[in-house]
Amino acid sequence: NDGVQNDGNVGVNGVKVELYTAGGALMGTEFTANDGGGDPGYYLFSNLTPGEYYVTFTAPAGYVLAKQDQGGDDALDSDANPANGMTVTTTLVSGENDLSWDAGLVKLASIGDRVWEDTNANGVQDGTEPGIGGAKVELYTCVNNAPDTLVGTTTTGANGIYSFTGLQPGNYIVKFFTPAGGYTETTANVGADGADSDSVGGLTGCYTLAAGETNNTVDAGFYKLASLGDYVWADNNANGQQDDGVASGINGVTVNLYTGAGVFVATKMTANDGLGNPGYYLFSNLVPGDYKVEFIKPAGYSFTTQDAGADGSDSDANPANGMTVTTTLSSGENDLSWDAG
Repeated sequence: NDGVQNDGNVGVNGVKVELYTAGGALMGTEFTANDGGGDPGYYLFSNLTPGEYYVTFTAPAGYVLAKQDQGGDDALDSDANPANGMTVTTTLVSGENDLSWDAGLVKLASIGDRVWEDTNANGVQDGTEPGIGGAKVELYTCVNNAPDTLVGTTTTGANGIYSFTGLQPGNYIVKFFTPAGGYTETTANVGADGADSDSVGGLTGCYTLAAGETNNTVDAGFYKLASLGDYVWADNNANGQQDDGVASGINGVTVNLYTGAGVFVATKMTANDGLGNPGYYLFSNLVPGDYKVEFIKPAGYSFTTQDAGADGSDSDANPANGMTVTTTLSSGENDLSWDAG
C-alpha cells in the first residue's frame, strides 16, 4: 500500500479500464490481461488519433485503488485518483506510445471475532460459554501502540460476533466497551491467541493487517461477579435440617471463605438479614471460580450431621473441621445454599 510497483510480478487481470477524450467522450474499454510474455495485469489502447486523453480504472470487488503519484518515478507509481479511478489528462503526439499509465490495487483486509461471557473467569473461550450480543466495539488506526483515527463502530450480534471489513492494509487497534448488565473484563492473553481475551482496559494491542488478510482472533471476555452465603442455625432437634423456626439463627458466628486451592479470601460474621432474622452471612463481589467455606463453631456448640436431606435446608459443614466441600461459582451466580447447623 505504498503506491509504488515494488511488489514483484503481481499484475491483476480482468480489471476494467476505460479511455476518454479530454472532453469526456468514451473511446474504448479494455480488461487487463497477460502481456506477450505471460505476465498479468496489462492493457493497451492502440490506433489512437493524437490528442488529449485520460484513463479510468475500476477497482474490482475486494480492492481499492492505491495512493496516487508516490515515489517520484512516474513509470512505477499509480496514476489513478483513489476517489474516482481517473488519471489526469495527457496529450498524445503523432506516433507516440505512452506506456506509463498505471493503477495500483490494494486488496482489502478485515479484523474481528467475538465478545463472550467468560462464565468461569479463566480468560479462555471454553466450548459452551455464550457470546454477548449488543456489545459496542470500535476500530482505530494504531500509532505508537495507541488509538489514533476512528475507522468504524459496530455492535456484536446475538452470538457475540463482530467484524470490520473493507480495510486497507495497515496498523489497527480495537476498543471494546464493557457490556451493560454488570460485567467485568476478564484476564487477557491467557492461552492460545484464537481463544483468549485480548482486551486490557478495553483496548487490544496493535495489529498489522497485510493485503487481503482476515484476522479473526481479536476477542474480549467479560464475566459478572458472583456471591455465596446463607445461614447458621441452632439445630435444636439435632436432625440436620432447618426446621427449628426463624428464631434459631445464630448471630456472631465467624465464617471464612477460601478459594478451592485453600487461599484465604475474606471473613464474615453472621447477623440479621434484611427482615431482621438472625444467622445470615454473604460473600459478594466474587470472581467466578472454586470456593469453600469454613464455619468456626461457637463455644458450647457441636456441629450437627452433615448433608442430611435437601441441600437447601441441610448443614454443609464437616463436623470434624467446620469446612464445606468445594463449589464452583459461575458468572453472575448467587449461591445461597451454604449452611451450618
